[in-house]
Amino acid sequence: MVERLPVNVDNPLPVRLTEQPLSRRQERTVMAALNMGGTEQTTISLFTGRHRNTVRRWICRVDTDSSIDDRLRSGRPRRFQDNVRLRTIAVYCQLSPPLPGASAWSLRDAENHFHQDAATVGMPVSRSSIRRILLEHSLRPHRREYYLQITDPEFFPKMERIIQCYMDMPEHLYCFDECTCIQALKPVSPDLPAKSQQAYLRDFDYRRNGTRDLMAFLHPASGTVSGECTARHDTATLCEVFTRHVKALPDDARVHYIMDNLTSHYHDDFCRTVAELSNVDYQPLKTGAQRRAWLESEHKRIVIHFLPFHASWLNMIEIWFGILNAKCLKPGCFESVQHLSDSIHAFIDTWNSHLAHPFTWSYTGEGLQAKAVRRFSRLLEIETPQMDSKFLTSQLLLMCNIAHSYLREIPAEDWGRLIELAYQKADYIRRIIEFESGPYRKRKAQRALQNFNEIVLPHNVLTNAA
Repeated sequence: MVERLPVNVDNPLPVRLTEQPLSRRQERTVMAALNMGGTEQTTISLFTGRHRNTVRRWICRVDTDSSIDDRLRSGRPRRFQDNVRLRTIAVYCQLSPPLPGASAWSLRDAENHFHQDAATVGMPVSRSSIRRILLEHSLRPHRREYYLQITDPEFFPKMERIIQCYMDMPEHLYCFDECTCIQALKPVSPDLPAKSQQAYLRDFDYRRNGTRDLMAFLHPASGTVSGECTARHDTATLCEVFTRHVKALPDDARVHYIMDNLTSHYHDDFCRTVAELSNVDYQPLKTGAQRRAWLESEHKRIVIHFLPFHASWLNMIEIWFGILNAKCLKPGCFESVQHLSDSIHAFIDTWNSHLAHPFTWSYTGEGLQAKAVRRFSRLLEIETPQMDSKFLTSQLLLMCNIAHSYLREIPAEDWGRLIELAYQKADYIRRIIEFESGPYRKRKAQRALQNFNEIVLPHNVLTNAA
């Protein structure tokens, strides 16, 4: 809420937003500036929200020595020097506690550890001191958030194809996915309705009455959804549901589907189903990569567009699944799997009749290449022990593809930092590859490192800037 403070009519001042308080230096600067402009001290006091004596004191201070900073004050010397503080932060934020099965510190655990083994940081440190040291550096290591790192070396070309489908949308474009293992949950006791200043209450305990899978197709151009609840989501079920959806469309329609890389989506049986519905021949293919390439080919009526690996957020059906969960599943109470299925189908009808709207895609991926480079640089910098050869291989190949096709999108500072760390952490990278026990993964990682050295390292900062 914005609070309007009274102002001097002869010398009007802008309204102060009390929700965004000024810092001490800013307040003192404002006081001095308004005083130099001829504003009365009473008005300055009202505007800054400070007592008139405080305003008078700082105006006199500025007039005397032109300083708005606090003067040095006497006080007890700091007990913990910088080296102790930095060691405390390093242990608490970067190491696991020496307790079997424990992977995160608590302030009590850290206090006991620093008292039992004072050599860790140089001296015992109390809980309150640990907390104060962390707050001084704005650190909250107890908080955890998820992030999504790109692991597909071909991520950006695949993403561009998906975004192109959204920007230049074919008439018959559908986003498909399965929402699996939807539980039919019923609370053990009835809900209590909301009262004044209180949310409605639901018992935390519940009974499980089975699960159902939902196979759904979203038409982004109109926002309509068609879906079926099934007992399983294997390849045979997918082929049946997919066939019914295609046959409901005009026979001469060229149909495009966006879906993820679930094994059943490029199974040999699914390829045969697509071939039959497209009236083309299909010869069995051995590898999944070959089958995905055949499904993505443009020579047939039905074209499948596969998402990059680890990138389900590019599929707009996930947006609708969130709406389904918020409006139907989360507040629902289901006596059986049949009740659950009926509720989902009823919500789909309600959505199509009253709530459906076109889904528009505005994200272009701008800046994502640079973020991927910075993330990999960060992982190299900290030498995390969690990095294995499989993840390292994907990152090395991703950097090669960025260097080959997207180097102009990367700021020179970020690219120069990556190359600098690649030289500094060469031993760390080689150790990860040497510790790989699988011969195939080890050879693949070695080839990826060789490609990285041949493609990425020659592109120094000067080359990128040119």
